[in-house]
Amino acid sequence: MICSPRFWVLLSLCFLLVSCGEKKDIPSTEVAIPTDSLISSEKMIHILADVHMIEAALLLERNESIESAEKPDFYYRGIFNKYHISQSRYDENLRYYRQNPAIMVKMYDRVIDELETRQKKFHPSK
Repeated sequence: MICSPRFWVLLSLCFLLVSCGEKKDIPSTEVAIPTDSLISSEKMIHILADVHMIEAALLLERNESIESAEKPDFYYRGIFNKYHISQSRYDENLRYYRQNPAIMVKMYDRVIDELETRQKKFHPSK
C-alpha cells in the first residue's frame, strides 16, 4: 500500500469530489442524461484520474505559495480538449455518476488503481 503524503491528498480529493454537490433523487425509470451525452465509465475513470492529478498538483503549488489564478482553467481546458468534451458535458456526467453511488464507488476503485499505476510508472521504487 502506498503511504506517501501525495497518495493521501489524492485519496482525500477523491472523497471530497464524491461527497460534494447537490443531492437529487431521480426516479429509476427516468433517464437522467441523454444516452448520446453519457461518457462511458471507462473514459470517465481516465478523466477523473487526470482531474485528481491536476487538483493534487494545484494543492501542492498552493502549499508552496506558487499560485496562479489562470492555472486551473488552463489545466481543465487541457483535459477537456484531450477527451474531446466540454466542461458542461463533464459536469453533467459527474452529476449523473454521483447520483449512482454503486457505480461511482466502483469507478473510484479503478481511479485509485489508475493513479497508483501512474505513480509506479514515474516512481518505480515506491
